[in-house]
Amino acid sequence: MTRNIDDLKNDYKKIFSDSTDYEVYYSPGRVNLIGEHIDYNGGLVFPAAISIGTYGVVGKRSDQQFYFYSANYPDEGLIKIDLDDLTYKKEHGWANYAKGILYELKQRGYHLPYGFNLFVEGNLPTASGLSSSASLEVLVSYIANELYDLNMTRTDMALLSQSVENGYMGMHCGIMDQLIIANGIKDHALLMDTSTLQMTPSKATFDGYTLIIMNTNYKRKTTDSKYNERVSECSQALKIIQKSYDITYLCELKTNDLDAIEKLLKDPILYRRVRHTITEQQRTLDAMDAMKAQDALLFGKLLDESHASLKNDYEVTGLHLDTLVLAAKNAGAVGARVTGAGFGGCAIALVLNDQVNRVKDEVYQMYLDKTGIEPAFYIVTFTDGVNKIKHD
Repeated sequence: MTRNIDDLKNDYKKIFSDSTDYEVYYSPGRVNLIGEHIDYNGGLVFPAAISIGTYGVVGKRSDQQFYFYSANYPDEGLIKIDLDDLTYKKEHGWANYAKGILYELKQRGYHLPYGFNLFVEGNLPTASGLSSSASLEVLVSYIANELYDLNMTRTDMALLSQSVENGYMGMHCGIMDQLIIANGIKDHALLMDTSTLQMTPSKATFDGYTLIIMNTNYKRKTTDSKYNERVSECSQALKIIQKSYDITYLCELKTNDLDAIEKLLKDPILYRRVRHTITEQQRTLDAMDAMKAQDALLFGKLLDESHASLKNDYEVTGLHLDTLVLAAKNAGAVGARVTGAGFGGCAIALVLNDQVNRVKDEVYQMYLDKTGIEPAFYIVTFTDGVNKIKHD
């Protein structure tokens, strides 16, 4: 899945016929093992940076222009942007994620003395729940930090990227995606406290088992609006609960608070959203313990319970994800669940090593028969966060 660096450089030179020095960067995607839809509720999440992501080749310019080109969207051609006009433009498509970083830096008073050419190529499937947009945002944050000597930390870059996603792009996400893409550690997942940004590395594999990422390949249409709706519902519930509980985030509540919370909220939809949030927080803690104990069966059970909660209480799965997860379970996975925002995108399954090919084949056929869509599968390793790639 790793892109050949020489090929990337040659592709850059085909688009930008300049003679300037250029550098190559890589920003991973991410998979969240457990702890879904709670990063904006101050919860603990357990993601890892993965070995598919976004490559960027960058060359400095002598003017204040930015030229962007994506090999993933060749029909959009070369997008030319001026430092004096960094406002969002629908016709700029994917480049708005990159432009938003520059806009936010300028708004914060950072000095951007010159522009750059950026060639982008990603091997992350878009709208998959593997954070292709956050991967691009953190990539451009890292590039700008290097080119302009901005002295940002990796967490600063993650927060900058989240701010762009929330404000510039209008997607009210939490900090998880950007934080793991900036701070990932090879062969590890990070237990993240999204209320404090504290991160604890953990070995994130089970001996004898493989984690398969399964892509529904279903083209989501309402993800952003539904995602923002869930954020709003949690915010409404929090305001009601805060009249009786001295809390800042929903995830400060415990499972034994649920009976009292149900009486406070009265609205069954808001209660189900809160019930998912609180129980998912506990599942994340239990999953960390299962990982430390190398208890794959318990971890699998927690994956199953997480998916059931996301399906029934949070209502973010849908036919395609539910079909994929059920197919994986029927094929012998010890656990499976949606990963990411939901409404399509990807799921993960924990499978015995010697059953991987059979499970993939059976899931493929079951899912195709039910939906008429061919799923895709990815076997990934866990990687370091965004970085410059050393090359000759």
